[in-house]
Amino acid sequence: MNRQKGMVDMNEVQTVVTLESAKISCNFEQVEEAIKGILSEYEGAVFTEDSKAYARKVVASLRAQKKTFQDNLREEKKRYMLPWEEFEARAKELIGMYDKPIDLINGQVKEFEENRVRKKRELIRRVYAEVFPEGLAAHFPLERIYDCKWENATCKEKEIRRTITGACEKIQGDISMIRGRNSEAGAQALSMYQKSLDLAGALNYINAYEQQKQEILAKENERKRREEEERIRREERGKMLAEQEKEAEKKAAVEQARAEAAQEVIDSLIPEACEETELYEYRVSLSADAKEKLEMYMDSVGIEWEMI
Repeated sequence: MNRQKGMVDMNEVQTVVTLESAKISCNFEQVEEAIKGILSEYEGAVFTEDSKAYARKVVASLRAQKKTFQDNLREEKKRYMLPWEEFEARAKELIGMYDKPIDLINGQVKEFEENRVRKKRELIRRVYAEVFPEGLAAHFPLERIYDCKWENATCKEKEIRRTITGACEKIQGDISMIRGRNSEAGAQALSMYQKSLDLAGALNYINAYEQQKQEILAKENERKRREEEERIRREERGKMLAEQEKEAEKKAAVEQARAEAAQEVIDSLIPEACEETELYEYRVSLSADAKEKLEMYMDSVGIEWEMI
């Protein structure tokens, strides 16, 4: 900024505060000696009823002297400080005057800076709109990647464009990587990524989902395997029981056939009621069991016999 002719440069005017020597005197030594003398005079003294009134007069005198000293000190301090108070008031008035040019200049600087930042933000939004495709921008607005340092006067458009382009390429690459996993959890992982821009977190979510899915599939396959084994066992037991039942039926049929055949033989040996009977004698060597069975057989076919 060009200063007008005749304006005073504040850098050429330096505030100088000086203090001229001022002398304050007091008979400190004389007063100190008097106080010490009184102290030594009465130190160790024992007052009686007769001397009590005198002691009170001494104390009153000392207190009066002390008060006079204090009052004198205050009055002299006021007189001594009066020039300083007048000086300080004037100095504070001048100090307050600094705020007027400071506020004036600072307001103009602030307005200039606000305009500069506003134009820089417009530039940033324009670069973002040029770099980010419309579909991608809908899910990843400028605020998600915004860096306040872009607003600095030292940050040029070339650097801003390079940074925004890099962010766009990274987001596109991350999305491709998430979709490339071909996971049922891909949609949820993309939603998480849109909120956090955390690729590792999105991939960890997919990995956890796929691991859980594999565990569920493994449990389901194990369940099906056990069910299939049980089905096979049931079929084998069914076949075995069917074969056993079939074998039992076959055996029963054979037994029945044998019984029927034996019955036919027995029936053929039973003499007709009208036939004449004759007496036959046999000598047979039998065991006790065979003898019992022979007797039962003869009884069953109607042969009359007697033990000889």
